Parts: sequence; C-alpha cells; structure tokens
Amino acid sequence: MHLKDREKRFWDNYLIVLSEHHIKSSLYTWYVRHCETFIRKNEDIRLKQHNRDSVCEYLSALVNTEQQVVWQKKQAIDAIRLLFKSLHAPLYNEIDWAYWSSSCQDLGKDHDTHYRSTHPLSRPVIAPSTTLDSSQQEVLSTEINHLRIAIRRLNYSIRTEKTYTDWVGKFLRFCHQVDGIDINDQAVMRFLEYLAIDRQVAPRTQSIALNAISFYFKQVLRREMGDISQFVRAKPREKLPLILTRDEVNLVLDELNGLHRLVVSLLYGAGMRIMEALRLRVQDIDFGYSQIIIRNAKGNKERAVPLPSRLIDPLKEHLLEVKKLHEKDLEQGFGRVHLSPGLVKKYGSSADQWVWQYVFPSKKLAVDPRTGIVRRHHINESTIQRSVRNLARRLNINKRVTCHSFRHSYATHLLERGMDIRTVQSLLGHADVSTTMIYTHLANFSDGKTSSPLDDL
Repeated sequence: MHLKDREKRFWDNYLIVLSEHHIKSSLYTWYVRHCETFIRKNEDIRLKQHNRDSVCEYLSALVNTEQQVVWQKKQAIDAIRLLFKSLHAPLYNEIDWAYWSSSCQDLGKDHDTHYRSTHPLSRPVIAPSTTLDSSQQEVLSTEINHLRIAIRRLNYSIRTEKTYTDWVGKFLRFCHQVDGIDINDQAVMRFLEYLAIDRQVAPRTQSIALNAISFYFKQVLRREMGDISQFVRAKPREKLPLILTRDEVNLVLDELNGLHRLVVSLLYGAGMRIMEALRLRVQDIDFGYSQIIIRNAKGNKERAVPLPSRLIDPLKEHLLEVKKLHEKDLEQGFGRVHLSPGLVKKYGSSADQWVWQYVFPSKKLAVDPRTGIVRRHHINESTIQRSVRNLARRLNINKRVTCHSFRHSYATHLLERGMDIRTVQSLLGHADVSTTMIYTHLANFSDGKTSSPLDDL
C-alpha cells in the first residue's frame, strides 16, 4: 500500500474512533493536531513501540507546561488516549488517563498534588528490563505450559486461564529480569511492591495478581507460597452499586430492539449477570415452570430464578429463529457447541442436540481455541455492553450505566417491593447475606423510613 494511502487510512480510522466517542466534528482538526505533536515529539519511537514510561513522560511534560491552558491540556490528553484506542494498543488500558486529565490544574507549588514529586522515594525504583535471553525465555515458556496444564486439569474457564497466565508470566519475567531473584515469598513481596508503588495498580488488581501467583505455587511448584504477611495489601474501596430508577429502566428498554432488548430484559427481569444470560442453553429455560436455571454461575454454583411472564412470548419467538439457524448448521456439517469435559464424558456426542444450543448464538462460526473445532459460540458480551453504554449516553442518563447496573436495580427494586432479603440473596446467588445487604443502603423504602429530616421542616 502506498505510504500516503496508509497514512490516510490511519487518520480515517482515528476519526471513526472520535465519532464513536461522540467528539464534536468541529474538534476533529484539533484532536489530529495534538496527535501529530505527540508523534513529532517522539519521532524515534513508533506508535506501537511506546510503553507506559514514554507516554507518561510526555503527559507529565504536557501537564506541567505553561504554554497551554487547562482545557487545551485536557483536550490533548484525550486526543492521545483515543489515538491508542484506535490502535487497539494495550497502553490504552494501562495508563490512568483520568489521573493525567485531573492533573491539568493551575496549582501552587505547595499543593498536595505535588507532594510526591517533591518527596521522592529513597528506595531505588524497580525497573525490570524488557527482554529475556533465549534460556530464560525457554524456562518461562515451560513454566507457563505447566501452568496451563494445571488450569485445564481443574477445568477453569478460558478467561481465568488468560488472566492467570498473564500475571504469572509477568511475575516470572520480573524474577528473571531483576537481578535474577529466586522464586520465593520474598520475590512475591517485591513483585507486589513493584505493582503497588511503581505501577500504581488498583487494590483489586493486586489481589488478582496474588491469586494467580498463589495458584502457581500450589499447583505447579507444589509448595506453599510462604509468609508474605509483611506486605499489607491495600484495602479496596467499598463502593455503592449504581442503581437505575424504574423510569430509567423503562426508558432504556423502550429504545432497545431485538436481541439486545431481550438480553437486557433478562438482566433486569431475572437479576442475571451478563455472562449468565449469554451462556444460557435452550434446556435452561423452563417455560412449564416459568423459571430459568442458571448453571456454572460465579463460584461454580447453580440457582433457579423466575422467568418474567412478559418475556415468555418474545423468548419463544426468538428460539424459533435460533432453531432454524441450528438446523442450517447441521445441514452444513456443524451444529456442535462447547460442552465441559464432564458433560462430554457423560453425554458423548450429544453436543449437536437442540437442548444444548446457546439461547443467544453468535452470527458467525468460530474456531474453539482449545480443540480447533469449528463451532457457533454465544454472542460476545462487549456488543451488549457497548450498546447499553452508548444508549444511556444518548438518552442523557447522567449515570455510568453498564449491563451490571440492571442486576443491581433488580435487587434494589425487589427490596423496595417488600421482598425479604434472604429471598433476594437466593435469587442473586450470593453466598453471604452481607453481600446482599448493600442494596438496603440504596432502596427507597416507603413510609418515610429513609427520607431526609430536612423534608419534615
């Protein structure tokens, strides 16, 4: 492809991303200029070769410059953020863009924001190198392979496998690259310290990394991780869930159509998680008893929830179309869906039967990454999430609406209707009632139980 054509295609893709993020067309020229300035300042680094340090160094200089006012700095940061979004680069998720944007303030030298820059750490900053030699790479590949075997032996999900192999890989690289430290409890503490201080990851991310490393020690190294009690993990921030009013739920559902409306209706009408809804099989919907059986839910549990009566007819019509698609797949030699190893052993070659098919199948056939078999999987959750997020923004609902917001709203509205909390706990599949109790802080009970005393004046 000619260089100019490639450049035009590059910027066309960037403008598409700007449009998807509702940037005004009158600002496109300025966003492109900010990106061009960033590219010129880093001529020796290709865009896809940037790392967190190189981008943060540029953003730091941008924030501290006196040549631009606050709104111009924020616009430049947003332009660079969307630049990496258009490239599908990992840096888009690794950099705390909100932090840099909030740093664009005209603050005095004594302001708290500058405290860390004026009080640097006395400890040396851990900066592992970016490459491994051939022998180290071979050891790393072998260990990751052992980890995958352990994960698949215990029948963990593909998502867990991806997360665990990613974090264990980072841990092992860290051990090889920082003075070749031994893999022990001290190495774990140094790695967690590196994540918390140098990478500034969130407390929940620290916990996920520690869970992955703990699994590696127990299942691959066959020994306990050791005492890491000296490392005090950051306490996660306890957040109240976002709740939609009934009017807001109606507003969203009225604007949705077809498959997306059906899925979101299940999230609110049955309190399901997004993946619980998408993983539903035909046999999981019991029209006779008007209930839905949710299998392989969080914690590998199962539960039954009522099937909303207003969804019975739409679901039946939807399943008729899905069955036609399944019959077409069978005619072409496909039609088999993924089953767990236990189900394959028990039911044999029944993976092509109608009862095992997904209620919400994908439009396209795909190759199973574990077996190489061509199958029709369920739809990707990102399509529903993106649809809900964009719709809420378009409807001017001033809340950060996600698919999970409908599950939160389901629980809260049940409590407002007078359902006892133990029943709500059972419907949500919570192991501990204390998890369900959080919705009592948000429910708008009748008879003034939660009204403000100001309203009585």
